[in-house]
Amino acid sequence: MNKYEEVMSRKNQIMIKSVGMDFDKYEKGSIAFDYEAMMRDIGYSLSDIMKIQREVGVGNTPLLELRNITALARKVSKTGKAARIFVKDESCNPSGSFKDRRASVSVYDAKERGYKGVASATSGNYGAAVASQAAMKGLKCTIVQECYDSKKVGQPEILEKGRKCEWLGAEVLQLTVGPELFYTYLETLEETGFYNAS
Repeated sequence: MNKYEEVMSRKNQIMIKSVGMDFDKYEKGSIAFDYEAMMRDIGYSLSDIMKIQREVGVGNTPLLELRNITALARKVSKTGKAARIFVKDESCNPSGSFKDRRASVSVYDAKERGYKGVASATSGNYGAAVASQAAMKGLKCTIVQECYDSKKVGQPEILEKGRKCEWLGAEVLQLTVGPELFYTYLETLEETGFYNAS
């Protein structure tokens, strides 16, 4: 058995160790998942999540009315049927993305469970959110990205996200697009013992 096969043969054990729980018990048949049971077992209420996020400056982002669109909606709608149109300015979160909402809870859970760091396989804003939250909680962070195509040409927007993650204190592993991502991510989780924030 080669190294790839060895790591892949341990994937279930690696994943269980990296989150501190076995998700298999929530599977219902081949395509269903009991999300409600999992959330009950995890034990974070909505109030807990709001408190977790408030402590690190996540959420409570401004609500902005799009006045021109509201005016247009009123112009084309029957009287009393038009709505006011608002958007949330999620760029006001610590890493500048709504992804901070999920990352804040994952990183909090990692810290509560005693992990020394967090890892995530992502090529986008979630990596920056995890790196930002890990820095606030004093945890190490590794981000594994697919950023190069088959000709080893880096995708500019993904490379920029990698630089942001590094600026926030994360170690960034950059790969070509393909099956190596999952293998490298599993290997990273196993070698570091970090929490799986993905």
